[in-house]
Amino acid sequence: MVDEQQVLHHSGTHHDVSGKKDDTVSFTMKATTLWKSVSAVLLVLLIASVLTGGFSLWGSNTTGAATAGTNTGGSDYQPSAGPVEVSIGDAPVIGDPSAPVTVIKFSDFSCPFCAAASGDNAELVAYMKQRDSSWEPIGTNLIKEYVETGKVKFAVKYSFGHSGGHPAQLVAWCLNDQESSLYWKFYPEAFATYSLSSQDQDVEDISKMKDIAKEIGADMTKLDECLDSKKFDSRFDREQSEGSAAGVQGTPAFFVNGVLVSGAQSYSVVKRLVESELAKG
Repeated sequence: MVDEQQVLHHSGTHHDVSGKKDDTVSFTMKATTLWKSVSAVLLVLLIASVLTGGFSLWGSNTTGAATAGTNTGGSDYQPSAGPVEVSIGDAPVIGDPSAPVTVIKFSDFSCPFCAAASGDNAELVAYMKQRDSSWEPIGTNLIKEYVETGKVKFAVKYSFGHSGGHPAQLVAWCLNDQESSLYWKFYPEAFATYSLSSQDQDVEDISKMKDIAKEIGADMTKLDECLDSKKFDSRFDREQSEGSAAGVQGTPAFFVNGVLVSGAQSYSVVKRLVESELAKG
């Protein structure tokens, strides 16, 4: 069984307080002990953040507030009132361009809940199912049921969700620039590398991400030229600002025809919204 502390990558703290009693009682607290006390409070806040919808305290693109709802979703989850204006722009997109429903995901390759929501990481999917046996990932199910049948087009944009995942993201954008199909081959492979037990994630290693690119058939000369040009470096801030303006406060975040679904909700939440949009004709 996966320990939730493995996801947080934090350990518990203890207090080291010594006291001396004379006519009055005085206490002396070491600087290290004060830090441990603060760390304990931060740990509680981190756990609260996880249980309320994402890793927003580890890289919110706005205020650091927790996203709405719980990560496992359920029939009682209520999406945002919406819809809000969110455009695909130059984001990687898959599906029929004329599909009646657009789903846009704001994500970060270094975000564990993003990896779970993608459905491409067996370890993270199992972790979510331990918390809620009815939970199902959004990404793989959405693509199979709606994207491949021409009912939904699915796009992915960036928002800071954990450590940033910049190496993986830059490779992904350069692959999309080279050929759209390469992005959609790389996307699941990159998420699949995330490990709960490792402090050093592959998505932060540019050489490992380039290895994946080579395996899926990328033109490595073009990839190196793209990376060296730094043509996508400014895109991180641009897409993060777009998400923030639309109401994204943590990752993952999904917009179904502009209606925001925060956190790694169960697929049933997004499916319900997609069906509602399709019913409008």
